[in-house]
Amino acid sequence: MNILHNRHPIPRRTFLKGAGISLALPWLDAMSVRANSVQTAGSITPAETPRRAVFCFFGLGINGRDFTPANAGVNYTVTPILRPLAELRRDFTVISGLRLTHSGGHVGDRTFLTGTNTRSAGARLRVSCDQELAQAVGRATPFPSLALGIKRGTGFGGYYDQTLSWSPSGTPIPSENRPHILFDQLFRPDTPATLTQREAEFIRRASVLDSLRAEARRLEGTLGADDRRKLDEYLTGIRDLERRMQDERDWLRRPKPTVAALTFGNIQSLDPDRAGLEYRRYQRLMYDVILLALQTDSTRIISYLARMDGSDGTGAWRSLGNPYNYHEMTHHGEDPDKLQWFTRADTMYMEDWAYFLNKLKNVREGEGTLLDHTLVAYGSSGGAINAHHNHHLPTMLAGGARLGVRHQGHIVKDDVRLGNLWATVFDRMNVPLPGNFQGGEADGIIREMV
Repeated sequence: MNILHNRHPIPRRTFLKGAGISLALPWLDAMSVRANSVQTAGSITPAETPRRAVFCFFGLGINGRDFTPANAGVNYTVTPILRPLAELRRDFTVISGLRLTHSGGHVGDRTFLTGTNTRSAGARLRVSCDQELAQAVGRATPFPSLALGIKRGTGFGGYYDQTLSWSPSGTPIPSENRPHILFDQLFRPDTPATLTQREAEFIRRASVLDSLRAEARRLEGTLGADDRRKLDEYLTGIRDLERRMQDERDWLRRPKPTVAALTFGNIQSLDPDRAGLEYRRYQRLMYDVILLALQTDSTRIISYLARMDGSDGTGAWRSLGNPYNYHEMTHHGEDPDKLQWFTRADTMYMEDWAYFLNKLKNVREGEGTLLDHTLVAYGSSGGAINAHHNHHLPTMLAGGARLGVRHQGHIVKDDVRLGNLWATVFDRMNVPLPGNFQGGEADGIIREMV
């Protein structure tokens, strides 16, 4: 017998307030639109469940000989580098053969999520696909997206980028690289004093942008056609900033989720911009905070430049005896010692990746898991055949089973564009492809997976 309740469901983002404390409620039966029956209470309908996407980039490629399976299908033979993922093999698909037209060498980082040749002379910088997703789904969360990296900032103006994320006006979005700072941004409650300070900062920044816009408009009538086009791009960048500021301000006085504090320990050793980075502890704490950001619905879109294209930033496991940096290993010249360390290093990175996927899989959500409702991409702009080619990119897509992803183990998509994988992510996120998606570097989806 069903017991019906004549009431509307409680909003998912509901807080208990009292004595100056706000506590985020966990998922309750009453939050479901299906909570009109004891048989269905507590389950989440597909319409209620957030759809999420995480894009992770590991620069300089990977030792493809020990990463890419020799055979295709769900029963592929597990390779040495994939061995840490053996128990998760039904939760991801390795896609080999994908390419980027405008990549290769050491500067594929900017191309990874944009698809375009943005380093050539006169090239126009463009939006990354994570930001296009954030435009579609980001306003439902306090943080429309998170841009993370092994180095803080953008790196713009230097040879290597430190971010994967580019705004609609083609400006780089700075990465955060400290897990303890990221945790504070997401979960540390604001005091009345800090709220007042942040309100004042919004007002100051808005005033600066107003002044910049007025000055730009004053100049507009004196410029030629090319300069007016550049000025319009500049004004578009101002509008991007204003939109992000308004989104941030809209959430300013809403309580942040309350989560159990993580143990960060020695903070200095968690900052990749300082000496003494404890990489494994650092990386796993970054994954822990990413999981909490997704689990609390603080964001649904994340980019993470986990290893750089140049100086990798991670230490390449030197603390465990590796005598080479990552770049040296990719240019191994068939040196057997470099090759064995190349595989060992890649395997250790994969152990941390397995840690992340297992954490996502162990969080129950409705009738599935957090991993089932999240599309998690692993990739590089450096090929898996030899150092830094723009083809046969090492790529996998994990999760998304409850979003309609059908994992195939290993599929071969020779000469198919990487943008097709991102188009597949948009398809499973139920987000229409924007115009000029990937600058034309996509011509379909990977149908075997849907």
